[in-house]
Amino acid sequence: MSRTSSGVARTARIRLVREPYGWPALLVAGGLLSLAAPAFSSPLDVLPWVAVQGLSALAVVAGIRRHGLGDRWPWRLLAAGSVTNWLTTVLVWAVGWVWLEIPGAMRLYNGLVVVCYSFALLALVLLSREHSESPRAALLDSSIITVGVTMPFWAFFVDPLLGRSAFSGVELAFALATSVIDLFLFGLVTRMGLARGRAPWLLLLGGAQGALFTADGLRLLDLAAGRPSGPGTTAAWLLASVLVGAAALHPSTADGAPVSSDVSTRVRGVAFLALALLGPLTAGAGLLLT
Repeated sequence: MSRTSSGVARTARIRLVREPYGWPALLVAGGLLSLAAPAFSSPLDVLPWVAVQGLSALAVVAGIRRHGLGDRWPWRLLAAGSVTNWLTTVLVWAVGWVWLEIPGAMRLYNGLVVVCYSFALLALVLLSREHSESPRAALLDSSIITVGVTMPFWAFFVDPLLGRSAFSGVELAFALATSVIDLFLFGLVTRMGLARGRAPWLLLLGGAQGALFTADGLRLLDLAAGRPSGPGTTAAWLLASVLVGAAALHPSTADGAPVSSDVSTRVRGVAFLALALLGPLTAGAGLLLT
C-alpha cells in the first residue's frame, strides 16, 4: 500500500471514529445550557442565547461542509437562518439593546427573527419537494395538516392573546407572524415524518420544530397573561437551536439516497381523519375553556 493510500485510509478511519460523537456531544452540552438558561438574570440572560445559538450555527456550517451539502439549497437556507439568528442575537440584542440601549433595537430584533423563521420555512419546503416522488401531493398533505392544527392552536393560544393581551400593533404582529410560520413548519415536518424510511437527521429536525412550536405557543400564553417569557419558553427556544445543529452534524445527512416520502394510504387516511375529527373538537373545547 502506498503512502498516499495509507494516509487516505487512516483519515477515513479517524473520521469514522470521530464523526458520530459530534452530534450527541452537542445535544448534551447544548441541552444542559438550554435548561440552565432560565436561571440567568438580566443582563446576563443573553449569554446562554449567544452561546447556544453560536454552537448551533457552527454545527450547521460544519455539518454542511463535512457531509458535502453545500450545493443543496435547503441546507444553504438552514445555514443562513442559523447564522443570521446568531448574529441578530449578538449584534442587535446583546450589543444594541443590552449594552448600548439603542431605542427600537428589540423591534428590529423581532423583525429579523421573523426573517430567520422564513429561511427555515423555505428550507423545509425545498426539503419536502426534494424527498418526494410527488412534490405537489406532499405540499397538499402538508397544507391539510396545517389547517387541521390551526383550529386548536387558535383556540388555545391565539384567542387568549387577542382577548386579554394589552399588546397591539407591531408587538402583536410579530407574535402572530412567528406563530403562523410555525404552523406551516409543523405541517411540513409532520408530512415528512409520516414517510417511510425516515432518517435520524429528519427526526432531529422534527424535534427541533416541535420544540420551537412549543416555545412560541407558550410565548403567546405569556403575552396574553402580561408576563415575561417563562423558563419553559426559554429552554424550548434554545433546545430547538440545539436540535437543528445536531441534525446537520448527524452522519445520516451524508447519505446520498433521498428519503422516501411515500405515505401509505392507511397512514394518510388515519392521520387526516384524526385531524378532521379532533381538530374541531379540540378547538371547540379550547374556546369553552378560555
